[in-house]
Amino acid sequence: MSLNYYEEFRAIQTLFRSMQSQKECGHYNMILEYANEGTLREYLKTTNFTRLQWVDKLRIAKEIALGLLFLHNKGIIHRDLHSKNILIHQGQPKIADFGLSKQINEMSTSSSSSFHGMPEYIDPKCFIIPNYKRDKKSDVYSLGVILWEISSGRSPFQNFEPKIALCVHISKELEKVR
Repeated sequence: MSLNYYEEFRAIQTLFRSMQSQKECGHYNMILEYANEGTLREYLKTTNFTRLQWVDKLRIAKEIALGLLFLHNKGIIHRDLHSKNILIHQGQPKIADFGLSKQINEMSTSSSSSFHGMPEYIDPKCFIIPNYKRDKKSDVYSLGVILWEISSGRSPFQNFEPKIALCVHISKELEKVR
């Protein structure tokens, strides 16, 4: 699926921008665009979730989906999409934190660690298939969890224990050794 010119312009607006960066003492410092309403997770709590109209929830969901579609059309997989990596400025969602992002053609077994990111938003295949390579479908899974959060006002899998994921990984590795 491709975006027309207007949709592409709107999609670009949903990406968090770096205004300036500089290298100092071997570390990069970045000046980022300001997001006056914090993360999506905070926004859903502080704006009193019940006051948000469904039309607003749908608009937020659509704009996040457009931003993700834009990234995928440019050959980029986010790999760490969750409600704390979506920032809100004047009611407008912006996808942020591209630290784990990869070009689709960069994907390799060594760069696809199952345990990068927030476990609640990670494609479940990452916990089952050793060396699973995240792809567009993995981002779409994360988007689905975000959509659930937007519609319910609650963070996903509130009883999820990250230790469970570690146990699954260890048990898979033990099966290989036996």
